[in-house]
Amino acid sequence: MLFLASKILDYDTADEIRFLLLEKLRDKEWMPLIRSMRLNCYREALSAVGPVEEMEQAIAISTRLEDQAPYIRGDIFLLDDHMFSLVFGDSDSLFTGIRASIVYEPQLTEPLRRLDAFCQSVSDALIEAINEVTGASDTDAQDLRKWRQEQSAAQSGFERFVTRQDTDSLYTVVRKETSRERIRAAEVLENPYARAFLRSAKQAFTEGYASKLLAESTSRPASFSLDRMVKVGLLRREVLISCRQTGHTLLSLPSSAALAVVTISDATCTECGMRIADEKIEEVVAPTHLSSALLDDGAWLVNRLHSILRQIGISESEIAIQPPEGSGEAYVMANVCNEPFLFALRDGDLSPSFARRAVDMQIETDAPHLMVIATGTIHNDGRTHLINYASRLVRGGREFEVIIVDGADSAAAELGYAAERVSKKAIADELCELNTSLGFNVARLVSARFEMLQKSKKDIELALLPAGAEAVASLEEGEPTGALITFPGVKDERDVEGEAPHLIRESS
Repeated sequence: MLFLASKILDYDTADEIRFLLLEKLRDKEWMPLIRSMRLNCYREALSAVGPVEEMEQAIAISTRLEDQAPYIRGDIFLLDDHMFSLVFGDSDSLFTGIRASIVYEPQLTEPLRRLDAFCQSVSDALIEAINEVTGASDTDAQDLRKWRQEQSAAQSGFERFVTRQDTDSLYTVVRKETSRERIRAAEVLENPYARAFLRSAKQAFTEGYASKLLAESTSRPASFSLDRMVKVGLLRREVLISCRQTGHTLLSLPSSAALAVVTISDATCTECGMRIADEKIEEVVAPTHLSSALLDDGAWLVNRLHSILRQIGISESEIAIQPPEGSGEAYVMANVCNEPFLFALRDGDLSPSFARRAVDMQIETDAPHLMVIATGTIHNDGRTHLINYASRLVRGGREFEVIIVDGADSAAAELGYAAERVSKKAIADELCELNTSLGFNVARLVSARFEMLQKSKKDIELALLPAGAEAVASLEEGEPTGALITFPGVKDERDVEGEAPHLIRESS
């Protein structure tokens, strides 16, 4: 998946300035791809019988006069593991000034710092170009270095969501969600049987029949591992000593070693007077404080979603959490390439009342993407309420989608697919102004290039493996299963970069 970040400089540039700006950037070892391709084309067309620059100027003038369009709309600059783009706005564009962007993969370190460095280089080159055209040497450089963060209209909803959270509470929640212990435990709790077993274990331990849970091993699914739950800290093994006559629990010991110490001491039961070694001794499992903290209010689901968002590359600053309030319901927002996602989470059923609350939160935040994740039953009334709401927005001309996820184990695939699609659309929207200059879709070029670079890296890693060793392949990004519901007249353009259909997805 690719990510995008942009900044805008509020300065309109004439064609002459654009020519010089790209020249200055090339002198600073920022090679503009589109202009280099054009110059190579002109060089081949002239067969070395005329100056390339004159031909470029002639085509630029005719383009401006005949097409009423600028010859240079922008350019792209390719590096080993990321790329930059420059797009010049004008009266025919949605913005004016200069927009600088970086397209990068999640593993790139400090992408915003790299973008700032590129913007600094553009400002330096722009000042030099203006001085050369005007013949001045005292151009006011202060305004030409004021790059501002590009922010979509939908970002205000994300800011409102963040503002309504208590800062200290939000910090505490995020700190908890990022702890390694909770991340591992929440991943285990994706398994519905694991959650049911923990709830049964809590009740059994309270009622005094916890030993039966260990005896009922034959009915457990193969995907469930008691040892793994102990390892991640959701359960602890104990040795219980109870009176054979009254059934009262006498001692709870952490291990058989502690039991040996007690039995050697010749201690006796306070109920019947028998030696402790002769009383009923059972091995049991007991839920830990961690399991209670994660299960009681559905915090494990928030934790798991936070972990998935970080895994796909969303930075911590682009995630906001409304802590659970004890009912197993919580809300999370995240920015994916400046597209806000609202996540309505419920460790329970998708009921009509929960669906209405999710819609109310969407109205408040104005998020164009709503993902509803429920671990229980998807009630038809709740599902219908969400679908009808989405269809009304789409019929009104809004870009909106609702994704209904049945179970936390499907959330990673559904979120990965949605984020990938939004990423492709954002990059296509960012670079579409350059399609005419290049002669084909720039976003497809960028996407194919990053895919081939990744493939080359994997091939090199496989080649370096010792003979007979197996490479552990990364999880393939397959399309999530689910029913796709589209509206009349709306196409599902899944394989076309930059086109995000209005749709409702339901995972199964």
